[in-house]
Amino acid sequence: MTNFVGNISQAAVTKTVNVGGVPTLVTTFSVAENYGTKEKPATQYYRISLWREPGAKLAQYLTLGRPIYVEGRVRGRAYIDKNGQAQCQLEMANPHITFITASKKAETTDAPEEAVVVDDLPFTDEE
Repeated sequence: MTNFVGNISQAAVTKTVNVGGVPTLVTTFSVAENYGTKEKPATQYYRISLWREPGAKLAQYLTLGRPIYVEGRVRGRAYIDKNGQAQCQLEMANPHITFITASKKAETTDAPEEAVVVDDLPFTDEE
């Protein structure tokens, strides 16, 4: 299990994909985790996917720059980019997500105040 705090670096997008011939909703977004030192900062990006209706419902709250706490299983995916270069991307499917706010008064959206758990979704490798 991996856990980290990061900021949403690419807002959520929900689309319908075919999984075994069945139309299925998938919501994807990216999260940036900042780490390192002041002298040598570093950032790790994760691609997150939330499957089915719970992910689609959360999409409105998964906006650019929003801080979240993420806990889940990370896997690496190798691919060839459009320039023919080998690349690797870290991915998490259906992680536990908690929205982070400084205080209730600082919150500008009507996002859930408690942790949002999407653990009840079955893990799938399909996208």
